Amino acid sequence: MFHNKLKTQLQAESKSTAFSVFVGFPSTQMVEMVAYNGFDVVVIDNEHGMLSAENVEHMVIAAENAGATPLVRVVSSDPAHILKAMDRGAHGVHVPQVEEKEQAIRVVEAVKYPPFGKRGAAFSMRAAKYGTVPIHEYLEHANKQSLVCIHIESGKAMENLEEILSVEGIDMVFIGPTDLSVSLGFGGSIDHPEVLKSIDEIYQAARKHGVKVGIHTKSEEGARQREEWGADYVSLTVTSLLNEAFKNYISGVKSKKIEQNQ
Repeated sequence: MFHNKLKTQLQAESKSTAFSVFVGFPSTQMVEMVAYNGFDVVVIDNEHGMLSAENVEHMVIAAENAGATPLVRVVSSDPAHILKAMDRGAHGVHVPQVEEKEQAIRVVEAVKYPPFGKRGAAFSMRAAKYGTVPIHEYLEHANKQSLVCIHIESGKAMENLEEILSVEGIDMVFIGPTDLSVSLGFGGSIDHPEVLKSIDEIYQAARKHGVKVGIHTKSEEGARQREEWGADYVSLTVTSLLNEAFKNYISGVKSKKIEQNQ
């Protein structure tokens, strides 16, 4: 049965920021490259990505085989979407746009089996090794190892922040600066003082409730800054990483060519 390396890392006494990459297009090869290059987590993005259930399962398998923790960003907090991701073998879920305490409770219940939740039990699927392990062992293990990450990324969520983070079973709160800035009326200006203030409020509230903090950033420098800020978990999208690498490469090549021609 799966061992959730990220959950172990987040629970360790020694502070160590985990790094993840969101991959939103169907590519087991990209998942493997992310893992082989040292990232701790691959987030298989089924909210904005163009992925089928089969794509998700294959990418989960690729991440596990390459040594990274596979999480799935689901379409919504609908328990049916969470169930599909968990049954494919995801070690946990990123759940976007959580805005109320009751919604957070439903997310936890969708991830966990009774008595801690309401997840539907089926033992023929991949997560349970197709029924080859004792049922009671699988249920207990899955409840301990599965990770619940909720996104705080709206003004409404900020209004209900303390109540949301008080829900038992939430391992991590993930901050989406872009969505948060849009919701607060600052149109994508993630460095606006009010946006930064809200981000710090989420951080402090999470620490108060013993919840780990993750945040999205767009660059190497942004990741470094958020690590220093105290984030337990920092994410980038694979497109941001690739675009930066492409631009740096081509600008470097063209600059050298110009120098040689002078």
